[in-house]
Formats: sequence, structure tokens, C-alpha cells
Amino acid sequence: MKIRAILSDQEAVELVTNRLTALGSEEIDWDLLEPSDDPDRLIPAFGWPASGGAGGGPAGTGGGIAVPVVADYPEDELLRDEGVDRDDADSYGRSVERGGTLIIIDAPSQYEGRVRQILEQANAQQMTTE
Repeated sequence: MKIRAILSDQEAVELVTNRLTALGSEEIDWDLLEPSDDPDRLIPAFGWPASGGAGGGPAGTGGGIAVPVVADYPEDELLRDEGVDRDDADSYGRSVERGGTLIIIDAPSQYEGRVRQILEQANAQQMTTE
């Protein structure tokens, strides 16, 4: 059985993964898909301090930083490749693009109720089971 769901923030991710680990079963596996998992989406940019630069340098100098940019997010294609139907894959892809984390849990069917309960306690959204 596979359960997919969107977790809204890092606190929810930690809650779910800690509770899944606490079940103590080597038969339960999960994968997380987060926006930060795609290094191609980090575009180099430059920051300019509002006042004088660090170390007494002139104002307007700044070091390079990386910022996430929303563009052609491939999660929906990855999910479709794994057999997720187009509508669900598109929905999950958009949710990850907006900052959510997709968790895909693979577990024996006897754990379904407990896994769903853990996800509900973390206020998971878009939960589907196959």
C-alpha cells in the first residue's frame, strides 16, 4: 500500500517521520519531495545591503546568494512516471511548488490505519491511498 500526502511545513514533516520511525517496522518506507530537492531551481542572485557593506566596504556591495525561483516544476512528471494519475500528479506538483512537502509512504496494508492517523494528526492534505 502507498499513501501520498502533502505536509505544510518542516514541523509537520518531523512529526510524521518521527512517528513513522517510532512504529519500529522495517517494512515501512517513505520518501519526501521538497522544493529544495531540485538544485536547478536555485538561481544565483546578488544581495545589496541597505547601508554600508560588511567589513567597512562601500554600500551596494554584496555577496552572491541563492534564491528559489518558481519555474517549470517537474514533480508532476516524476509522479506520473511512477504511475500517479495526471490530475493527482499535477495537484501534488503545484503543492510542492508552493512550498509543501510531498510524503510517499510505502507500508504493508496492516499499517494503513495507523499511518493515516499519523498524517491526520499532522494536518496532512491531499491524502491518497493506492
